[in-house]
Formats: sequence, C-alpha cells, structure tokens
Amino acid sequence: MSFFRSIRFRLSVQYSAVVFGLGGALLGIVYLGLQYWFRNQSMNRYVISGEPVIVDGMEVGTVPDLTDNDMLMIETVYNEIVLDEVARFSLIGLIVLFLLSLIVGYFMAGRVLKPIDQITTLAREIEASDLSRRIDLRGPDDELTRLGATIDGMLERLERAFRGQKRFLADTSHDLRTPLAVIRSNIEVALDDDEASTGEWRETGEIVRRNVEKMGEMIDGLLAVARAETANASPTPVDLAGMVERKAREYQPVIFEAGISVREEKAPCEIRGVELAVERAFSNLIDNAIRVAPVGSTLTLASGIRNGWAYLAVDDEGPGLDHEPDEIPIGLGLAIVERVADSHGGALVSHGGRSGRGTTMVMWLPVAGAANPHPDYSPLTNI
Repeated sequence: MSFFRSIRFRLSVQYSAVVFGLGGALLGIVYLGLQYWFRNQSMNRYVISGEPVIVDGMEVGTVPDLTDNDMLMIETVYNEIVLDEVARFSLIGLIVLFLLSLIVGYFMAGRVLKPIDQITTLAREIEASDLSRRIDLRGPDDELTRLGATIDGMLERLERAFRGQKRFLADTSHDLRTPLAVIRSNIEVALDDDEASTGEWRETGEIVRRNVEKMGEMIDGLLAVARAETANASPTPVDLAGMVERKAREYQPVIFEAGISVREEKAPCEIRGVELAVERAFSNLIDNAIRVAPVGSTLTLASGIRNGWAYLAVDDEGPGLDHEPDEIPIGLGLAIVERVADSHGGALVSHGGRSGRGTTMVMWLPVAGAANPHPDYSPLTNI
C-alpha cells in the first residue's frame, strides 16, 4: 500500500520508535531501581528498636513483635506484590505510550511535511507555458522556508529564461524573414520582366548579395550565441580593455566613411567568458551605434569595472531611443547581445534614449570571484 510507503508513515514510525524507546528505557530504569530498593529493604529497625512507621510524613503506628521467619515472609510477599504491580502498570504504560506516540508522530509528521506537500502540489500544477506562480512559503527561517525560497528563485530564473527565449526566437525569425523577403521580391520582379537588361539583373544581383551578406552576419551571430551556450565553449580570460582597443582599430575605416570619430574610455578589466561570443555582442552594439550616429558626432567605446562588475559600453550621439529605462527595443542584433550577456550571468542595459540626447548601451558582466551579486545599473559617468 502506498500509505505504508509514504514518508509520513515512515516519520511516524521513527517518532514513535524514539519516544517508545526513551519511555521504555525510563520505565525500565524505574523498575530496576524499585526492585533493588524493595529487595534490600528490612523491617528489623521497626521491630527491634520500635521505630514508628512514617508514610508521607505522617506516623501510622509501630510494628508488633514478630519472629524472624514472620518478618522475612512478610517482606518477601510484600516486595513481590509491589514489584508485580509495578511491572503490570509499566507494561500497560508502555502499550499506551506506543499507541500515543504513533498518533502524535503521525500528526506531527503531517505538520512538518505540510510545506513540502504544498510545494509538491504547486510544482505539479505548474506548466512550462505558465511559470508565473510562486510557492511564497511563509514561516520561520528554517530549512523548508529556504527550500521554498530556493524553488521560487529557480522559477523566477526559468520564467525569465523562457521569456527571453520566446523573445529571441521572435526577433530572430522576424529579422531573418526580412532579407529573405527582399531577395524573393527582387528576383520575382526580375523574372517577370522579360525585357530586363543586364544592368537591371546586375542591380538585382547586388541587392541579393547585400542581403545574403546580411543574413550571413546574422547566422554568424546566432552561431556565436550557440557556442556560448554549449558545453564546448569553455570560459577563458577575456581582456575587455584590449577588446575595446582592438575594435576601435577594426572599425576605424567604417567609422571614417560614416563621417564620425571614435573615442576610447578603457580601464583594465578581465572576466572569464567565451571571447568569441562577447566580441560578437560588442560588435553588434557598435554596428547599431554607427547606423544611428549623425555625421560629425563622436562614438565612444568604453570598458571598466564598478562594484565588482565589468562593463562594455557604446555611447552614440544619435537621436536616442524613445523608451523607458531598461525597456530596450530588441532587434536581432541587440537580441544576440542580450542573450550573450544573460548566458554570462550579466545583463544589457540602456541609458539616455530621449530624443537628441543619444544612447548608451551597456553590457554588464560579472567579474570572477567578485562578492557583489547585483550590479549597479545607474548611468556611467565617465563616458
């Protein structure tokens, strides 16, 4: 039967065994002590000296003169009667104690296991499509309360991960469909035009080539994220300041062609992560900033450490993003950045975003061994 295999029944038996064992040991010690005392008790002092017999502080009389055999017989009979009664009542007490310990143990086990049953019921009702429910276990700060809080934290992380997964897939499918739609429409136009010239076909080919390159960059970004989330991507030391310097040189021709300048604000900092994924995410931030930066403006690339957290930041002087703080409009490029930051235990945060003030995109990443579990998301003052 499932009842006898339940943890509640097993705990009841364990509680009962402990209580019964302690009670039995106590009664056994009392019985042995009484047996020793009665069998060493003598009536000689009452008979020879005439000492009065006192019970509960009151004198109840004296013992008349008796022979030795009479005294021995009385002592023996009296002692055996008393010891038999003690043994009988001890046995009855043990039986009652055993039954009471089972009942009390059963209810005590149920009270102790009630939070676990609550956790089990909620976990059974939770579905992958709805992870918003929480155990929210109330009570003293004990092991069960901490277990409930730990499961609530796990559900919070799972909900955030599922929400990010859905968002990432939606952004990915949308951004990948766009170049495919452009390629298809241009090819269909060219095929439907029987009089299309070589120049028009060349123009169509250029459009297809640009969109294929764009799709290739997207796929490279997706592969970088996939590598970052697989077991094969072992964390290694990543020099963020060196990455800022390297990217500033790499993007110099593109930045010059766009008519903007670049500035570096790097401080020595190192994390442990997947360098390829972090570099791809940083490149995406730079690409987005170059697209919106006006001619003559300055693009700032920055790295540093604040309160035990490292950051990579890109600041532009573009039109800004019309959004509330931390509500970032996500395209595939920023979705990849957000995914990489999340896979490294960090976050992507934006500051500014009001029209005409530009935008600062900051990717926060934890420094190995840092004691502070929560980064300070307030705006950076050095860029």
